[in-house]
Amino acid sequence: MKDEQHLSRVERRKRELEQQEIESSRVGHGQADESSIHAQHEQWREQTTHQSEHPFLNEQAQASSKPKNGTAKSRRKRSPRISLFSRRKPSRPKSQHATSRSKPSTPVKREMDQPSKQPPKRKRKWKGKVALFLIVMLLVAGYMATSPFTFLIMGSDARVGESLSGSRTDSLQLMEFVPRSRTVQNVSIPRDTYTTIPCEPDREGDKITHAFAFGGAECTVGAVEGLTDTTVDGQVVITFESFMEMIDLIGGVNVTATHSFSEKGFNQTYEYTEGVSYAMDGDMALAYARHRKTDTDGARSNRQTEVMTAVAEKLASPSGWTKIPTAYRFMKEEMGLEMNVLQMAAVGVTMISSPEVNKMQVEGQDAYINNVYYYEPLDESVQSIRSALDLSIWGTVR
Repeated sequence: MKDEQHLSRVERRKRELEQQEIESSRVGHGQADESSIHAQHEQWREQTTHQSEHPFLNEQAQASSKPKNGTAKSRRKRSPRISLFSRRKPSRPKSQHATSRSKPSTPVKREMDQPSKQPPKRKRKWKGKVALFLIVMLLVAGYMATSPFTFLIMGSDARVGESLSGSRTDSLQLMEFVPRSRTVQNVSIPRDTYTTIPCEPDREGDKITHAFAFGGAECTVGAVEGLTDTTVDGQVVITFESFMEMIDLIGGVNVTATHSFSEKGFNQTYEYTEGVSYAMDGDMALAYARHRKTDTDGARSNRQTEVMTAVAEKLASPSGWTKIPTAYRFMKEEMGLEMNVLQMAAVGVTMISSPEVNKMQVEGQDAYINNVYYYEPLDESVQSIRSALDLSIWGTVR
């Protein structure tokens, strides 16, 4: 209704303008006839009507119809329009429009955040793979640590200050550790045993002690493997000097004497009584292991085995665990030790379990070949030793 009133005022104003135009045309053109004036008036009226129907012209008409000096009444009329406009477009649609605009950004954020969530998944996958790998490695390590391990101890007769080159093996101890059956096979090989020497191809056989003099530890290992028909997994070469240092390094060993005798050491003469346990330092242990005047060469080999077993037991005990790294380093540098960590674990596991030690010795008879003394092994003894060393992982004969 207000709009119709407002439009009527506009029309009235237009008619006033039309009337003024007609009067001016009468004055300027007095000779114009009434019909032309009427046609001109109708044409103007059609134009104004057409303009009133156009929204843009209506706005111009409204703007032109507004008084320049607005009254309080006109201001009151303007305020409802502003309030109506504000009601039509309240702040909520704006917030909704803002949220609707922000909604497309949410998937983008998720897409941006999703790659950042993928690395933890990858880490979990890698953690699983690493855990599986560690489990497999532990199983392999456990399997290898509980597999039979054959170790050769070569005792050189080199004196203190002498070189190993050209020396001979005063004793040979082949030890097989079987952790799962908690057994140790200990084979003593007399130094004069007649056998084939790999580094002496021109000779049919020689004393096994000469193998070290001609070809060192490698030749001796080959001779022992040929005699016992087994594989040597690790080795060590012990001299008098390194033997004493090793015993002192671990704080001495406890050995129960298996024979009564006296033996001169580097520092003093020691008395040993059968069945008595002694806390031996390096010098006393070497004198005990070297003695062979009052008994046989086999008995001396047994005493050497007793001392070496005491060393292993000392390192395997809780009080000796802290000394293992130092002892291992010393044996690697000074004794030419060839033994990895898993093999050491096999030895330690076996010795901790209080194993049953099966002592064997190559039995033979005295023989002279070209007027040279040899200790000729018996076939029965050699075959029994080979069978005893041919054990499965469970310690049973294959």
